[in-house]
Amino acid sequence: MNMSNPEPMEYERATFSEVIRYGFGGIGSNIPFILTLQFLMFFLTDHAGINAAAVGGLFMVARLIDAITDPLMGMFADRTENKRGKYRPYLIFVAPLLGVFTTMLFWSPDVSMAGKVAYIYIVYILYSLISTMVNIPYHSLTPVLSQDPIQRTTIATFKQVLGILGTLFVAAGAVPITKALGNDANSWTIFAAASGIILTLSFWVCASGAKKSDAMANYAKHESASDALRLTDQLMLITKNRALLMLMIAFGTDMIAFAASQAVNIYYFTYAIKRPDLIMQVAMFGTLISVIVAAFIPLLSKTFGKKRIFIFGSAFLMTNSACLYFVPFSNVSLVFTLSLIATGFAVLTGVVGWAMLADCVDYGEWKTGHRGAGTVSSQLTFINKLGMAVGGFLGGVVLSSAGYVAGVEQTEQTLQAILEVKTILPVAGYICSLISMAFYPITNEFFEKMITENEARVAALNE
Repeated sequence: MNMSNPEPMEYERATFSEVIRYGFGGIGSNIPFILTLQFLMFFLTDHAGINAAAVGGLFMVARLIDAITDPLMGMFADRTENKRGKYRPYLIFVAPLLGVFTTMLFWSPDVSMAGKVAYIYIVYILYSLISTMVNIPYHSLTPVLSQDPIQRTTIATFKQVLGILGTLFVAAGAVPITKALGNDANSWTIFAAASGIILTLSFWVCASGAKKSDAMANYAKHESASDALRLTDQLMLITKNRALLMLMIAFGTDMIAFAASQAVNIYYFTYAIKRPDLIMQVAMFGTLISVIVAAFIPLLSKTFGKKRIFIFGSAFLMTNSACLYFVPFSNVSLVFTLSLIATGFAVLTGVVGWAMLADCVDYGEWKTGHRGAGTVSSQLTFINKLGMAVGGFLGGVVLSSAGYVAGVEQTEQTLQAILEVKTILPVAGYICSLISMAFYPITNEFFEKMITENEARVAALNE
């Protein structure tokens, strides 16, 4: 079987229109993700007045809850049978709630400090649960939308490229828009409300793109072959899936690296570099670079394989972070250049990682004879959020222990702590990713063997 020519394989492929519409989910997913990653800690410390360590603790508490709810949501989605499909109903009906709770995160009630802390803990945990109910079904649709491994990388690329628009709206627009609206707590509430509307509409467009592929009739072949998933079957899809476990470690430590850097980004440019205006410029020009880089990912993946691209991306970003550590705060031009590179090339591991997830669904079927896109996807969604929380938690703890005080000139100790979270923590995270990827089993050659055996098994069991 020759994987370089997918036509004889007779894979079911998505149309160009379906790929584009499905890609809009990247906008809906990235807007709340980037908004909370880059600005929630800043809003809670500098506008709501909550201690940075308490905010870091909030992120960790929510992730502990996710450790239970994310896998359950994946399993539940795999068992869903609705006239609108297995996964689309969650995008249609739950996405508006995600928009509402995104807005509530950036509202500071006029109550005591204890009341504010209680409010944000309750709202953030509910936000996290609702995000789980939307994002796990969304990512589960990638292997459903197309059986072609090459097109899957293209789909992941479109998700990322369109997601960049959501990232750009938040990363480049949040500071100037809130400043124009008064640069107070209310301005952030208004911006978050606008973000909630956009993310809801984006997920609705995404759901329309998967209407044909998510029809219940399409699951009949695999369901008859697997005799309907039992709980033990779903657990084996995780525990016996070496590819998924290695990807989870690599993706999670990459996310810790990225989240730690992003959590202190606004502090770094505001207090260390003293150029908060560069936040928008880095986001805008870095986004343009990432679009160009993303355009080459399908070709690079086909030529070198997803595993090698992920390894290269992690190594490249690790080197960039190490270099930034040694750059003086006064060398603004070099800081700006290295920040652009980090923003632009982070897309490598992001796109390839989600494309590899679809391959892990096939690997799980190859190992166990069962297929469960939601069960497998929920693991990467959870580890993505866990990495985000750990990065944010470490950033909050380090800032608090270093004596950070909002709105004042920071001490040398605090500035050094900001720099170390921005650079040294990411280096450690990327090193862990490289070690894990060395044990990831799926190469281009192995994928051909795996798909051949999967198809033969399904054909035999459905005769």
